[in-house]
This record gives sequence, C-alpha cells and structure tokens, in this order.
Amino acid sequence: MTESVALGVLGLEVPRGTHICTFYGGSSGRDEIVLPFLAEGIRARDKCICILESLAPSEVLSKLALQVDVGPPVATGQLELATPAEAYLRSGSFSTEEMLGYWGEAAAATRTAGDFSLTRATGEMPSVLGQPAGRAEFFRYEAKLNEVIPDYPQVILCLYDLERFGAEVLMDALRTHPMVIVDGMVHDNPYYIEPGKFLVGRG
Repeated sequence: MTESVALGVLGLEVPRGTHICTFYGGSSGRDEIVLPFLAEGIRARDKCICILESLAPSEVLSKLALQVDVGPPVATGQLELATPAEAYLRSGSFSTEEMLGYWGEAAAATRTAGDFSLTRATGEMPSVLGQPAGRAEFFRYEAKLNEVIPDYPQVILCLYDLERFGAEVLMDALRTHPMVIVDGMVHDNPYYIEPGKFLVGRG
C-alpha cells in the first residue's frame, strides 16, 4: 500500500510519487496553498523545495516564518527556495531534460543524505514560458515528469494562477497532471492524457 502524504492544505492527502496541479486566483490564493504546504513539510521533516516567480525567496521566508520556525530548516538545507531563473532556466533557456535531471538529483540527494524520507516541491510556470514555443516545451516537461515521478519519494505540486495565464495554458496543465485540486478536494483528473499520447507531434 502506498504511503499517503499530508499536503497541509485543506486536510488533503496524496500518495507518494504524486504529480498534482492546483488553480487559484492571485497572491492570496497562492499563499493559502504554498505556505501551509511548506509548513507541513517542515514539521514532517520532509525536504522542501519552492520555486516561485511571483514571490521572492526572502518574501516566502518572511511569510512562512509566521507559521513555523524557518531558521533550522534553512540552516540544514531542509528548505530550499529558488527563482525560476535559478531552477528552470539555469542554462539560460528551459530544457525538459535538464529539469527532469534536477528532480532526479533532488531525489537522489534525499535518499543519499538519509535525513529526509520525502521531497515535496511546489512551483510556478515562469511567465517567460507563456509564449507558444516556451509553453510547448514546458508542458512537454510536465508530461514527461509523469513517467519518472512515481518512482521517486516525491510530491510535486504545480501552481497555476488563473489571473496570470489564459485558457490554453490551463488546458495543457489539466492534460499533463493525473491529479488536480478542485473545490478543496483532490480528484483523479478526467482531462489527463498519458504522456505517450500527449507528446505525439510535440517533439
């Protein structure tokens, strides 16, 4: 039986190896998801990674400090905060293979260190990828992530702000995430398309 992971959001739980998305509106909606998600991870002694464009790492820390003591997790490396430029765009442009390697490295580091039994990560799609070419590559990555994440002790929560992106982005998000948070509940996503089918003709 697969162990469940408490998201810290609305009492929700998901299995390890879950790739899930959620939709919200604006900064307040983001904070209602991201901050409890990270706080729960810190309390559970999970490795926590947060990649946001709309909120600087220092701001995440300030807000998170109202819920948990952030000093020890930062000092020990339990909590890592980054911008998309530092994570998704490390080589100057977005690369699906590079990002899959990033998560593989995170999982390997978690296993090797022995300090954490789970990596939980949350992040936004960078606005620079909102254009058609960038969007296609980003969702190629989101699709392929489904082929590797189930093998890792990870939960990845992808964030989509309804105020930042249009319908095409939101539909691709639904097509590439097997689970989705809707109306305060976790649902198996009926719009999800298996990676092999989604990627046909997409490179």
